[in-house]
Amino acid sequence: MKIRPMIDGLKELGFTEYEARIYLALLRSHPSNGNTIATVSGVPTPKVYETLRKMQEREVVFAVAGGDKGTQIRYSPLPYDELLARSKKAFLGNVNFLQEALTDIAEMSDTNWTELFVIHGYAAGMEAIRSALADAKSEIFMSLWSQELDALQEGLMEAHQRGVSIVTLIFDKTVQVPWRSFIHHHSDLIGLRHAGELNLVLDKEKTIIFQAMDERPHAVVSRHPVTIKTTLNYIRHDIYVNRIVEEFGEVMEQRYGAGLNGLINDF
Repeated sequence: MKIRPMIDGLKELGFTEYEARIYLALLRSHPSNGNTIATVSGVPTPKVYETLRKMQEREVVFAVAGGDKGTQIRYSPLPYDELLARSKKAFLGNVNFLQEALTDIAEMSDTNWTELFVIHGYAAGMEAIRSALADAKSEIFMSLWSQELDALQEGLMEAHQRGVSIVTLIFDKTVQVPWRSFIHHHSDLIGLRHAGELNLVLDKEKTIIFQAMDERPHAVVSRHPVTIKTTLNYIRHDIYVNRIVEEFGEVMEQRYGAGLNGLINDF
C-alpha cells in the first residue's frame, strides 16, 4: 500500500507532514506510546510528543492511560470516518460562506461593466470558449475558421439543441451545419488578415476575441458593453459584406478587379 498519496491527502485536510505520518501510524496500531509511534511513523522521537500535543488540541488524537497501574500514556486516533465527516462539514460550510460573501462583494462592485482579462495558450483559450458555449442561453454569434469550428462542433450542437440561436461566419470553406452559417470571401490577403481569428459574442453579455495563430495564442474575454457591441457589429457587418459579395461578385470584380483587390488593398 502506498503511504505517500495518503499523507498528501491528509495534508490537503490541514495536517502537517509529521501529523499525517503519526495519524496513519496510529490507525495501523493503537493505542501506542511515543516510542512506538516514532518507530512506525518515521517521525523523529524529539518531534513526536510536540506533534501529538498539537494533534490533541485539534482533537484528532486522544491520550489514553495504559499499563498495569494506568500510568503509561498511550495515544489513539480520531476514527477516520469521523475525521472525514468533520472535514467535509467544514469544507462545505466554508464553501457556503464564500458563496454568500463573494456574491455580496461582487454585487457591490462594477465588475460586470469592466471585466477584461487575457487567457494565454491555444488549449486554454479553446477551453474557455467551450465553457462559454455551454453557458449560452439565447444566442451565439461567431466568426472563425473551420479548424476551430470542428473543435467546437460538439458544444455548438448542444447549444443548438437547447434552442440557442446560432449564426456563424466561416473564413475558409462552406460547412454544413443546422444553423445559419455564411462563407467569407477568400483571397490571399483576406486569409492573411484573418489568420487564426475567432470572434464570439454570447447572449449580448460576453465576448471572446481569440487569436489562435499568433506566436503566443491568447484570448481576450470581456463583459464590457463597448467590446460586446463593437464585436457584434463587426461580425454582422462582415456577414453583410460577404452576402453582397456572394450575390454580386461578378459585378464587383468588374469594378474592383480579381479577388476584389482594388477594394481590399485600399486600406
